[in-house]
Amino acid sequence: MYKFADGSGGCYSASATWTAATCTPEEAHNNAYGFDGGGVYGKFSADVVFQHYNQAISVLNPLLGPQSPTQPYQSTTDSINTNPINGANVIETTNTLYGIVTDNRAIMFAARYTWDRFRLFAGYEFIRQANPSNPLGVGALDQGGYLLSGVEDNNLDSPKHVQIWWTGGKYAIDRKTDITAAWYHQLQNDFRVPTTCTPESYRASCAGNLNEESLYVDHHFTPRFDGFAGIAVSYVQGGLAIAIPHGPGVPYKYDTNLAPTIGGRFTF
Repeated sequence: MYKFADGSGGCYSASATWTAATCTPEEAHNNAYGFDGGGVYGKFSADVVFQHYNQAISVLNPLLGPQSPTQPYQSTTDSINTNPINGANVIETTNTLYGIVTDNRAIMFAARYTWDRFRLFAGYEFIRQANPSNPLGVGALDQGGYLLSGVEDNNLDSPKHVQIWWTGGKYAIDRKTDITAAWYHQLQNDFRVPTTCTPESYRASCAGNLNEESLYVDHHFTPRFDGFAGIAVSYVQGGLAIAIPHGPGVPYKYDTNLAPTIGGRFTF
């Protein structure tokens, strides 16, 4: 797969005293590509998937960015040492978005083995996000036709690395009923200062991990209709737990999250 660069790159300047009149127009460099290669040998199958995306945009709530009462101007570099526009905003901050821009790449390995009534699965994925080689500027075009009124091109102090492992198995109890059990693990590094993360200074950029186990049962009442039920148990630590409410001095850990599900599905 290949995606050609499109849209507009907005207006950018590395100066701490830049204005809307002195910023330099930027071109979009948001091309992307990926491939999937795999094969089957007897009862074993495997795939490797690679993807790369330039100038990927993570959208933040505008109230956390340029519309904040403490930040009336549009950010151009990062939220650690922000260089604001020192004059009239390039575009209005209403009905616009605030984005963090990164160059992303990921590689994933996945495998499956079938033995009698069992199907065994395993996989690994590595994701790397880094500050973009080509910056985007204020006024750049995002998906859906929205404009970016705030842009952070140097948000990361070091590349963000995310690793994900998973494994599991499916067992056919009979020709109508399957049961599946799985385990997932996610790990991320410290990618923003402070380099030492403590319970008093944790934030989403701190290292952290997630573990999850799940159990799922699926029964086909007819060839077109099946019912299913399942439950997942997960806990998170460190930066991945930043959104979980905690009391003063309580470590960032949450290990009792239960997510049950039940439903039916009809295939046309």
